[in-house]
Amino acid sequence: MTELTRRTFIGNMALLAGSVALPRAESAQAQPLRAGAAVADITPAVGISLAGSLTARSAKTILDPLHARAVVLESGGTRIAFVLLDLIALNNDDTARARKAASKAANIPVENICVSCTHTHSAPCTLTFFQSEREAAYIEKTVIPRVGEAVRKATERLQPARVAWANGWEPRAGFNRRYHMKDGTLKMNPGYANPNVLRPAGPTDPQIPMLMIESADGKPLAVVANYSLHYIGDRPGDVISADYFGKFANLMRERKGQEFVALLTHGASGDVNNVDVSKKPAPREPGERSREVAGWIADQVDQCWAKAKFEEEAVIAATQSIYLQRVRKLKGAEIEEARTQSENTKLPLVDRLYAKEQLALLKWPDEIPMVIQSLRVGGFAASTFPGEVFCRHGLDLKHASPFPVTAFIELANGYSGYTPTRVDYDLGGYETRLARSAYATPFTGEEMVALAAMQLRKLWQS
Repeated sequence: MTELTRRTFIGNMALLAGSVALPRAESAQAQPLRAGAAVADITPAVGISLAGSLTARSAKTILDPLHARAVVLESGGTRIAFVLLDLIALNNDDTARARKAASKAANIPVENICVSCTHTHSAPCTLTFFQSEREAAYIEKTVIPRVGEAVRKATERLQPARVAWANGWEPRAGFNRRYHMKDGTLKMNPGYANPNVLRPAGPTDPQIPMLMIESADGKPLAVVANYSLHYIGDRPGDVISADYFGKFANLMRERKGQEFVALLTHGASGDVNNVDVSKKPAPREPGERSREVAGWIADQVDQCWAKAKFEEEAVIAATQSIYLQRVRKLKGAEIEEARTQSENTKLPLVDRLYAKEQLALLKWPDEIPMVIQSLRVGGFAASTFPGEVFCRHGLDLKHASPFPVTAFIELANGYSGYTPTRVDYDLGGYETRLARSAYATPFTGEEMVALAAMQLRKLWQS
């Protein structure tokens, strides 16, 4: 893709976010709604390898189960599905198979199905990075079939329903984890009360876009919420856990009924975590912080629910495009340097592992097709992105969206690695260091956001 094309994409995004006046969506096409929700267990056996670490580790205990949660909505002959997995991520091929399984199980076009992950780091390896190896048998025999099962059950439970949408707000949990330092460098998580910290190098997004769903007679059925915060990881490193996403789902079920299904999708949070480096935290019990954050978000859902105006008719629509993501690779003398570094046992293990990652990317294609998808339910919209996307991109999309409520769902319909802003490549840091988990070229995020913004414009006018 040429530089002129990149500028055109970014220009389109700026145009959408700026002074272009879009016509207000009319309700004439709104049709009566049906909705259904279901859950399928995807908990693995003890002993399985765990994701989320540069070095190998395995599960010794199951603290709480992992699930595939599904919500299906239908109106005017159009059916869509949101599926959320308690996994760190799922690669493009595996996600494609999961979407096909859901499509076959419920007669929903693949393009109308969003399969995303919570990004818990206490779940099986689903990607091959560093010393982690993809658990192929678990994915093939458990994850993919149960995605189909969850969507099938949700479809069987379709019933007359009504929906509402709102934006909650929770600023206490998220912190940008990248910091400008006094020596001019940039560091991720520089340590508590570090006197050399100047300021955060990026924003946070406290907004909680949500789609609330209840039966025609007012019984709560499901919520599809979205929050820009990485996993919390306040459990031991050798356990299976759904992190705060699972706590949120359990808490909402306690409040709304045991059949209630709560999806807390992952917002743009490639550079946002739960670590406040300005002060040393007070001692906490394992899992305490996850429960606290889950409670804050659940409180926001309850507050929005109490004030919501539910609609029995709404436009449902979806659209999908393929974005060719360019792969960043070593060149020239860098290749031999990485080979030498990968074999130098005097170097720290981390440096050797990164060198091996960079060499592995040389075997990858120069471009990889990525799904960018947008879905609409009335005044609620969700755009999907396959990577761990920097928060600024999420804010840009929300500003560009004509919808009153817009969710930015990352780790969806594939995996494309960290997606920084163009400026952040120059600043450097962990998220930009070349690896199979961080291979996007500069401008990737801006182009993806521009494409999604155009999709949202199309859906608004549908």
